[in-house]
Amino acid sequence: MMTNTKMSVFNKYTDTFTKSVVFKKHIIDNVFWDDSNGVNLDHGYDKADKVNVYIPKDKNDLSEYVNAKQYNGNGWTLNNGDFIIKGEIAENEVSGIKELSAYEVFTITMVDDKDFGSSNMHHFEIRGN
Repeated sequence: MMTNTKMSVFNKYTDTFTKSVVFKKHIIDNVFWDDSNGVNLDHGYDKADKVNVYIPKDKNDLSEYVNAKQYNGNGWTLNNGDFIIKGEIAENEVSGIKELSAYEVFTITMVDDKDFGSSNMHHFEIRGN
């Protein structure tokens, strides 16, 4: 599978010490990022941008990946509601999307684990708005 960029994913978790919601960054080195810009004319000029991202398992280190239901702030995961940004950015932890306003941020709306065929075909597919 071809790749064209890195991706920053911000995973949501609750800090056990402060009890506050935190989004923690993880860099995924090899992804295929395909975004489109659009507008929703039914509701004025609401943002209607979309992204499809493909993450080949054989081109990335998955040793720290954990299932979304088991994520507790250690490692990384892919989950609906988490934030993704094309490329690698400096911020490591944020408390919400407003802190990422300098970037084009997408919210994950779908995660699919494509675990079929030969091992070089295994990948994650995610979509976001």
